[in-house]
Amino acid sequence: MSISHLSQEQVKKLARHFTGHGSMIYRGTSPENSSPLYAYLSQQIAADPALLSLVAEADQSTTITNLFFGAVHFLLLSGSEHPLRAYYPDMSTTTRPPEEAFPTFREFCLEHAEKIREIVTTRYVQTNEVRRCAGLFPAFSLLASRLEHQPLAIVEIGASAGLHLLWDRYAYDYGSGQILGKPDSPVHIRSSVRGPYPLPAMTSLPEVIYRIGLDINPLNVQDPNDTRWLRALIWPEHADRLQLLEAALKVARQEPPTLVAGDAAAILPEVLAQVPGEAALCVFHSYVLNQMPESVRQRILEHIAQHARQRNLFQLAQDGYSLRTPPQLRLYTYQQGKMQTEYLANCESHGRWLEWLLPPKA
Repeated sequence: MSISHLSQEQVKKLARHFTGHGSMIYRGTSPENSSPLYAYLSQQIAADPALLSLVAEADQSTTITNLFFGAVHFLLLSGSEHPLRAYYPDMSTTTRPPEEAFPTFREFCLEHAEKIREIVTTRYVQTNEVRRCAGLFPAFSLLASRLEHQPLAIVEIGASAGLHLLWDRYAYDYGSGQILGKPDSPVHIRSSVRGPYPLPAMTSLPEVIYRIGLDINPLNVQDPNDTRWLRALIWPEHADRLQLLEAALKVARQEPPTLVAGDAAAILPEVLAQVPGEAALCVFHSYVLNQMPESVRQRILEHIAQHARQRNLFQLAQDGYSLRTPPQLRLYTYQQGKMQTEYLANCESHGRWLEWLLPPKA
C-alpha cells in the first residue's frame, strides 16, 4: 500500500505499534532481553509514513514490528550486500552504533520495498523460541507426577517448526548444579529461578508416545528459506538465542516432528479425535493464542472444552496479554467435563527466568 492510500488514522495506528514495542519490548531491562538497534529504529520508523506503508497490508493482529524487522533481517541473511549489515551484531564483528543506523536502514528498506511487502504479507511471526521450553519442562514434569506412569500425547497449537514439541530431548540447567532432561543433548537450555518456591521435582518425565503440531504455515526444518526465517526473527544482538536455535534444528532434523498445516480453529477437532485413547492428552501453546484475534482464540478454546466432554485432558498455556506484566504459565485440567485452573509460573518472554508459583506439597 502506497503512502497516498494510508489514512491519518492508519498511520497513527501503525506508528503506535512501533513506539510501543520500541519503548516496552526492544528496550528491555537488561542487555539479555533488549535490542538497542530495534529500540532505536522503532522510534524512527514510527515517524516515517513511507516505511510504515511497507507493513500496512500485513495482518494487523500479529506483531508487525517483529514481522517488519524479520523481513529486513531475512533479506540481509539471504546474502544482500549492503552497508546496513554493519549495524547488525550477528553480521559484523565491528558493529556500528545503532543511533547512526536509520538513514542506511531507510535506504535499504526503500530499495527492497516490494520484497519486504511480499514477506510481511506471506510470512508470520513464528519465533519458536527454544528457551521457552524452560517453562514447559517443569510443567510436563508436574504432569508426570500426576499421571501415575500413564503415557502422554501432546498436541501443540501454533507449532512453527515444531521445536517445542521436542522439549524432552533437550538438557536443562536451572542453576542448581544439576543438568536435567537429556544431559548429552546438543541443546543446553539455561534459565534462572526466582521467587520463594522451588521448581517441582523433575526426576521423572512422562513417556511421550504421540506428538503433533498444528500451524497455519508449518516451517520445514529441512528447508533453507524456512530456517533462515527462524534466524531472521531472532534479534541481531542475541547470539545465545541463535545458538540454541541452531542446536534445536540439528535435533529436529534427525527426527522431524509431525506438523499439520491448517487453521487450528478449523482443524483442531479432527486432530484431537486421532489422539490415542490410552494416552493422557495435553494440548499446549506458547505465545500463540495471545497473537490471535479474539474470535479465533475463542473458537479454539471452545474446541478444547468440547473435546474435554469426551475425555479428560490438560491444556498448558504459556503467553502474555499485557506489556506491563510478565507472561504466565498456566495449567488447565479438564476432568469429567469440569475445568480447574492452576497458575504455575511467571516467565520472562524468552525463557531466561521463571518464578514458580505453586508452593511445594508438605
